[in-house]
Amino acid sequence: MKNTIIAAFLFLASCKSVESINRFARSATSGIREIDRASFGFGQFCKLYDPATLIELTDTSRFAKSSHAAVHCELFKASDSLVGIINQTLSNYFSLLQAVSDKKLIAYNARPLVSSLEDIQSRLLPGLSFSAEKMTATKGILNTLLNEPLKVYRAKKLHEIMEQNDSALAIVIRGYEFILDSAMQGEIDQATQNYISFVYARLFAWSDSPVEKAFVNARYQDFLSLMNDERLKLRKSVRMLETIRAGHHLLAIEKNKPEFIETEKEITEDIILINHLIEDIIRLTK
Repeated sequence: MKNTIIAAFLFLASCKSVESINRFARSATSGIREIDRASFGFGQFCKLYDPATLIELTDTSRFAKSSHAAVHCELFKASDSLVGIINQTLSNYFSLLQAVSDKKLIAYNARPLVSSLEDIQSRLLPGLSFSAEKMTATKGILNTLLNEPLKVYRAKKLHEIMEQNDSALAIVIRGYEFILDSAMQGEIDQATQNYISFVYARLFAWSDSPVEKAFVNARYQDFLSLMNDERLKLRKSVRMLETIRAGHHLLAIEKNKPEFIETEKEITEDIILINHLIEDIIRLTK
């Protein structure tokens, strides 16, 4: 009888554990995809706020010219490719957890991602500081998508997958956080300085009347508002990644325990926070 009761507790805990993994993975997948959709990329900052582009806005002879200075954004685009691979890797990983915890089988083909990662590795911007350790961790998660045999649905197997990938996932997410919180924020700072130097200062100096100056100031405030929204989206994206990293670790280290209720409470709070952050980012993107 005692063994039966213990088994029942373990079974119920297992069900709750898997249910929490499913709900968390679903929110994490949505959050990571929203980060990818919402913010500017390195290439956009280069294309829109490169000095060669901005000078054209105040070049009074531009209509007489047949050509303009070229904007070279290849390295920025290469960085965007890397960020896309990281985002897709995380999205696929949490989609896999969601599918398995939902008793569905999904075949993932991550080989193009692996090939892209290897191809771009030699062309990274030094400013991203995406170390060999972070690159190896990303490849480790991709290998899970390539090789993990998910033919049988088992809560134990699900926890094993999460345990095996928890350290690598933390490294990848921290790398992603750095890109958003440092490298991308740095591009916003640079874009702001470029706009002030090559657009705002020139147009304001050329403005003769109070009406013209007011118009230039209004456009400048619009630009600052756009950049502030980008900063806020990045901060919320980093907070979301931190929450996802912590939630995954919590689920990975918890076994099928009867006292899983405390973990479930924390995961529920994480899910609520992630969903709120998604809503905030969507609102800022409109």
